[in-house]
Amino acid sequence: MPWPKAHKQETRERIVAAAAAAFREGGISDVGVAQLMDRAGLTHGGFYAHFTSKDEIVAEAFAHAAAQTREQMGGSHDALAYANKYLSETHAAHPERGCPLAAMGSELVRGSARVRRALAANLQKRLEQLYALVSASSAAQRRWRAAGALACMVGGLTIARGLSDAQREEFLADCRAFLKDTLED
Repeated sequence: MPWPKAHKQETRERIVAAAAAAFREGGISDVGVAQLMDRAGLTHGGFYAHFTSKDEIVAEAFAHAAAQTREQMGGSHDALAYANKYLSETHAAHPERGCPLAAMGSELVRGSARVRRALAANLQKRLEQLYALVSASSAAQRRWRAAGALACMVGGLTIARGLSDAQREEFLADCRAFLKDTLED
């Protein structure tokens, strides 16, 4: 007897969630299909019943992780609050639950066209989210501040993860201070 369609969709979503965490934690190239299926509590052979390729799961896992990050950051009412939340110790300490741009961005830009389209769509959404939070006297200044803030946040989080705990805390504080000066009128 075949599984109901709802079961197949739930299983697919479980694989995507497991892949989103695994790729953020271990990197795209270092996590194989067998590992992510194991993480989802499934056998390796079931992967191709849900996905045609690893590229397909990478694109979907990235979109899933990006939506999680947008949701986590969504309660911020201004760009500085958003930046402070993003550049937190907790966010830096848990790449598996954090921003996929900081965790796997350098791999995504070298991905397939499908993966790069998912990346571009996310970047546009993230910039729009920040643009809406930034205050400035002109649209051009808002755009510049949103772009600079995003670059500082993603780059800052990426660098912070390579530092010791004490260095990481100080570096994140420096990034937050820089953005405070940059984002406040």
